[in-house]
Amino acid sequence: MSQSGYGQYGKRMIETFDKHWPTNIKLKVYYEWLPNDYKNNDRIEWIDLNQACPKLGEFKQRHKGNPHAHGLKPNSIDKRSYLWDAVKFAHKSYCVSHAALNATSDLIVWLDADVVTHSAVPEGFIESLLPPDNYCAYLGRQKIYPECGFVIYDTRSPYNQSFMEDWQDMYRTDSLFDEVEYHDSYLFWVLQKKYSERGMKSFNISEGHPHRPGVHVFINSPLGQYMDHLKGKRKKD
Repeated sequence: MSQSGYGQYGKRMIETFDKHWPTNIKLKVYYEWLPNDYKNNDRIEWIDLNQACPKLGEFKQRHKGNPHAHGLKPNSIDKRSYLWDAVKFAHKSYCVSHAALNATSDLIVWLDADVVTHSAVPEGFIESLLPPDNYCAYLGRQKIYPECGFVIYDTRSPYNQSFMEDWQDMYRTDSLFDEVEYHDSYLFWVLQKKYSERGMKSFNISEGHPHRPGVHVFINSPLGQYMDHLKGKRKKD
């Protein structure tokens, strides 16, 4: 999380995680700026993203002056959106891939920094969301890319290393700019579909939970019993 992100929502995410998640689940916090009140203990580990992922810095430097890597739509002079903000969402992609490629646990869970946990998460709940023989579990949506504020990966899977290295290669080779959108959720979707064709299984946590109009898919899934993803304006309110 960035310095401003820590103040707006990151600190709350960490505190509510520490309060409500099972104690056997540890938290790794990737940061660009270390806050004065950080706590590095047996439960929470702070990781300097720029030091851990130097290739991220190379990507950012390479596209420092490229407006099409900072939200400007291709072939447009004025239309901007997060959909094409490659540099912003590169941070998340490198956090996920670094954690997966350097994991010491069987499972890793990506949790966005603007997720708040409001109720006690039962022992075994997180593990129950990933069925056997599935590499990952995610929040699928109809017709568009998944909601990737919460994704589980099985680091024991034979697909783990190549999946995550391919994700990083999109930035190393700039091939992400060949896609329709450049943010992490879209790139995850591209890889998930690609690897599914190779036999990789992945589980849609949202399956069987009908979407209610006006209700975010995260809240509408089993996760909504315990946490909320405060996207957009809601994270500041």
